[in-house]
Amino acid sequence: MGVRNRFVPASIVLVFLLTILGPVVNVSAQEGSCCSEENFELFLKGDPDSGILTPFESETDEGNSKLVNQVLQPIEVGAWGVDWGVDGEYPSGDWEFNIHYEVQGAVGVNINITVEVRIGGSFYEGGTSGIEPYLTGEGDVQSVISVESGDVREDDEVEVRLIVQLLGFNQPGDDSGVIFHWGSNDKASSISVKLPLVEIEMKEASVSGSLVYFPILLSSGFDDRMWSSSSGTFEVQNVAVTDKPVATLVEGGVEVTFVWSLPAGVDSGSFLAEFTLEPQNGLQISANMSHFIEAGDDDGGGGSWYPASEPLRTGGSAILVSIDADWDGSEVRKDVSLEFDGSMSQWMRWGLDNIGNSSLGSSSWWRNLNSYSDSVPDSDFNNKMVDSSELMALTGYLRGSNADLRSFLSNGLFIESESVIGVDPIELGPTEISIDLGGTSGFSSETVTIKISTSYPVMEGDRQLLIETFAKSTAEEYWTEISVDATLQGSMLTDIGIVTASGVDYSHRRWIVSETLSVKSTDLDVEESFRVEFVPTGNGLFSVLLGSGMMVLVLSLSIGLGMTMTRNRTRFPTMITVTALGVLSFGIYFLGLPMQMVLGVVAFSLLLVLPISLLSPKLRSDESRGPNYPRISCPSCGTSVAVESDVRPLRISCSGCDSVIRIEE
Repeated sequence: MGVRNRFVPASIVLVFLLTILGPVVNVSAQEGSCCSEENFELFLKGDPDSGILTPFESETDEGNSKLVNQVLQPIEVGAWGVDWGVDGEYPSGDWEFNIHYEVQGAVGVNINITVEVRIGGSFYEGGTSGIEPYLTGEGDVQSVISVESGDVREDDEVEVRLIVQLLGFNQPGDDSGVIFHWGSNDKASSISVKLPLVEIEMKEASVSGSLVYFPILLSSGFDDRMWSSSSGTFEVQNVAVTDKPVATLVEGGVEVTFVWSLPAGVDSGSFLAEFTLEPQNGLQISANMSHFIEAGDDDGGGGSWYPASEPLRTGGSAILVSIDADWDGSEVRKDVSLEFDGSMSQWMRWGLDNIGNSSLGSSSWWRNLNSYSDSVPDSDFNNKMVDSSELMALTGYLRGSNADLRSFLSNGLFIESESVIGVDPIELGPTEISIDLGGTSGFSSETVTIKISTSYPVMEGDRQLLIETFAKSTAEEYWTEISVDATLQGSMLTDIGIVTASGVDYSHRRWIVSETLSVKSTDLDVEESFRVEFVPTGNGLFSVLLGSGMMVLVLSLSIGLGMTMTRNRTRFPTMITVTALGVLSFGIYFLGLPMQMVLGVVAFSLLLVLPISLLSPKLRSDESRGPNYPRISCPSCGTSVAVESDVRPLRISCSGCDSVIRIEE
């Protein structure tokens, strides 16, 4: 007993000494974990035969509908389902089904519907009674389904079916029926349920220097969509963290890591971290956790941190596409710059540092660079920084084949390559590519710039693309902000030709020695399409230099012809016509309207001078002669006639009666 009593105090002292002497980087005072216990909506979307249920309001963008015009036997409007991903219990209660309807070709309709709900192996049913309700116009029809308490297991299917049992039309027409709508923002249909939706686990924070990393695990059956299709906020000590988090797929869900910097002058302390997830309006799921954090040493990665798994690209990214192009009549030379940040920047930085990583999944684009891993020294591999050898490996891969460049843009960045370059990359000439990570080589969401310098031939008269909608249409949203700055410069002896555009504003300007087509737009709607293209004619007469010269020449001829034809007539109508058409032609020329229109206006001015000059009134003799000449009266009509010469004898004509007067002295 004595030996045992001596051993216990000694053990306690030893543990105490190890505790106070060991470096404490982060100690969690409380772990936060939660799941949704509130009613929420499962929205209906997709085709009626293979519809799905989704808790994300952001995914209700494309609507669907089905017409039911007569019921001889029960008709199934649609079935919508989802494989659940969280184990848990659900309580008994009433689930309300709501679907949008539109009555057509009738004053109204009595309807009887049945709604079937299946949760794994449990079945429930609800609906309307008799021939109620009576529907008119457009609105929503509801049905309540009483659900008993039970368990839902991972991969259990939750399914909803809508069946129309009876329709009774009031004053029906030939096309009478009821249209059921679902899946769009303005005509959303849903079922209100109470199921375990997501589990939020706030893990212990890690520290690198003054940077603190807060990983949060979201476990659900919706993988990364639980984060990318929801909105979320993260606060430390009630101050929001605005930097984009790092999202990575993990088994059973998605891990979201927020990065926070310790305030200046603070080395340690207890900090409360709060996280709120909002999959749909009105549904907020929160968790919090208190951390004791002490600033630690840099981990050797330059104050940086890399996730263990490949980051997702769907967390939100902004991109600016800049194009500087020159057209010389035979080919287009282009410098294309792609500047992007956010999740796409994180994905690219992580991928560069993991070139040749044999553990990458089969779906990872970076597996394409495995053959280039030999050019990366072992010291540079997976060192939490992007090294020059890794940048050279990627640029070498992209320069090696235009098909590889297309693959990177399309499957890596989810950008349609032809939309930003102008042609299929296979048709490009010599191409130079450079990658700039800015001032940060570590893992971050800061801007990455990719520059592509290339050229390609252009056939005169063929329609050429400057830029168009380039974000690939996919189920996931990779680009949340899009900006464009594109400029095409023509030469003095070539013409850009006719420009057409849709969905975006453009500027087309000419000025004697240069012609410019430019497109500048920020915050373009990701959902809207745009396109700008031009058609060079190849006709030198339509170039800015020859075209302006021809315009000046024809206007000069118009002025000269008008002056000649109005020597004895009023010149005001002729000169004002030529001046107006000249100003109009210069305006059309400067604003970049088709050169055919410019030359047409100046040619019209030349033709218009003839009739206007002939129709201009003649000047009276005293208006056409100088006022200081001596004058005599005509013997025939008495008109005052100016004598403009001292030569004698002199014959002059009377402007009043056209008689000839002879002056001897």
